[in-house]
Amino acid sequence: MIAAVAENGVIGANGGIPWRIPSDMAHFRAATMGKPIIMGRRQYESVGRPLPGRTNIVVSRQAGFAPDGVIVVHDLGEAIAQGLDIAQRDGVDAAMVIGGGQIYAEAMPLANRLVISHVALAPQGDVFFPPIDPAVWRLEQTFRPEPSPKDEASYVVKVYERR
Repeated sequence: MIAAVAENGVIGANGGIPWRIPSDMAHFRAATMGKPIIMGRRQYESVGRPLPGRTNIVVSRQAGFAPDGVIVVHDLGEAIAQGLDIAQRDGVDAAMVIGGGQIYAEAMPLANRLVISHVALAPQGDVFFPPIDPAVWRLEQTFRPEPSPKDEASYVVKVYERR
């Protein structure tokens, strides 16, 4: 899973991201490029289009939901199975869950790795990332990507592995 998470656990507000951090978007792009990405329908709708250079898998129970350029599945298990098959076929090391909140909550018990940009803000929001339990997750790596002068906040990326 990959996410940008504020100090208060917020990841979204009113259908969008409550901050502008171009350097983290560049980090997200680099980390997911070439890999299958899994997201919920609302997350897809907030993005508004398939993300280029990645196989986009969208989980939706909505009848008739079939946008061009994405694979639509009806549950997270099916999305993960397809994502892992595509990753193996394409010779990449992972399928990446990219949100939103409900998909993150469902995927947390199934994930092996978390790539979290910890954002130094505590904005109001209506979508949250599930807590990262240190009894379940071990911090493996910490790094600070090169900031952009347009970044609205600082952040640090931490990679967690399941214990």
